[in-house]
Amino acid sequence: MALPEKIINGIDKLAPLPVTLQRLVHMLGNENVNMKEVVNVIEYDQAIASNILKVANSPAYAGRFQIERLRDAVVHLGINILLDLALGNYLKSLKINAPLYDLTENDLWLHAAASSLAAKAIIQETHNSRIPPIANVAALVHDIGKLLMVRYMEGKVVDILKLASVNHYSFVEAEKELFGCDHAEVGQAMAQKWSFPEPVTDSIRLHHSAPLNDPPITVDVVILSNLAAKSIGVGLGAEGMNLRTDSIKSRERISLSIEGFERVCAQTAIWLAGMKKSYGLN
Repeated sequence: MALPEKIINGIDKLAPLPVTLQRLVHMLGNENVNMKEVVNVIEYDQAIASNILKVANSPAYAGRFQIERLRDAVVHLGINILLDLALGNYLKSLKINAPLYDLTENDLWLHAAASSLAAKAIIQETHNSRIPPIANVAALVHDIGKLLMVRYMEGKVVDILKLASVNHYSFVEAEKELFGCDHAEVGQAMAQKWSFPEPVTDSIRLHHSAPLNDPPITVDVVILSNLAAKSIGVGLGAEGMNLRTDSIKSRERISLSIEGFERVCAQTAIWLAGMKKSYGLN
C-alpha cells in the first residue's frame, strides 16, 4: 500500500541527520572502520563526545576501570554502541508530544532507550553469536515512524481505540486502516531516507508483522526488545499490550527462554533507572 501523500511530503521535508551522525552511519557499513577515524569524527562534537564518556562509565557499559579519555571510550564501546548513543541523543532532542499514541514528550525517547537496553540485555542473556551488535541501533529506532505520524496525520487516539475495539484489531492494524499506513511503514521510509543499514530498516518495517517466516535475526531481537520495554511499563501509551507480534517464535529462534526474557526485563529496568538518573529524570 502506498504511503499517503502528506506522509511522503513529510519524509521529503525531513532535515538530514546531523553531519556527525551521517558519518557514523556511513562508517557502520564499513567492516574495516578505523577507530581513530571514529574519534576524529566525534571529538569536535561536544554534546556527543561528553555523552559517550558519561555512558562509557555508566552501570550498563562500565568496565573495571574509570574511562577518562574519549579514545578509550570509543574503543571500549565500539561503533555500533556509539551510533546508538548518538542517535539516542538526536531522538532526545526531537522531543514531541504524541497525543495520537497517548505518549508524552519524553515517552517516545524513553521507550526507544529502553528497547535499545533490552537488545543489549538479550545479547548478554543468550550469548547468541548470530545477533549482530547493530541490533541495539535497530531497537532504538524501531518507532521513528511515530515522529512523522503525529505531525502529519489528522486523527485522535480515541478513533484508533474505537476501531480496534469494534473490529478486534491490534492497535497497529487499526492505525493502518484509519490512516492508510502505520508507523512501521513510515519508519521504513524514514530509515531509507537516512540511508540506515538494511538490517535496521528491515527491523523497523517488520517489528509488528506476524507471522514471520524465517526473518533476519535482528527483527526477532527488535520484536522482543519492544515487548520487554512495554513489559516494564515504558512507552505503553494507548497501544498498551494490544499488539500482535511473532514474539513466541522470536524467542524460540534466538534461544531465549521465558525465564530468560524475564531476566532481560529485570536487567533493562535496572539499566534504564541508572540512565534516567544520569539525565535527571524521575
